[in-house]
Amino acid sequence: MVDLKLSLAQLQEKLQLLIKQYGVLDKENQQLKSALTKHENQSKNLSEQLKEAQLKLTASMMRPSEINSIDKEKWEKQIDQYIKEIDTAIKNLNP
Repeated sequence: MVDLKLSLAQLQEKLQLLIKQYGVLDKENQQLKSALTKHENQSKNLSEQLKEAQLKLTASMMRPSEINSIDKEKWEKQIDQYIKEIDTAIKNLNP
């Protein structure tokens, strides 16, 4: 009977320890989730800022007064290539 009480007391102590550890881990998990959400939001904001900056850069590069002949030829070739790809896709769609 004494062994049973001792075993139950040890089991209860272990359970209390596990409950405390669970509480600590749960709190840490919540903090990590919060930090992750914060970092994800920062990442989204930075991505949006990058896209805006890229659009501004592209727009500034396309201004006719500021485009040099090499860049202009490059853009024209790229646009012509896109048009060829679109024409090819349209031909493939039509029987």
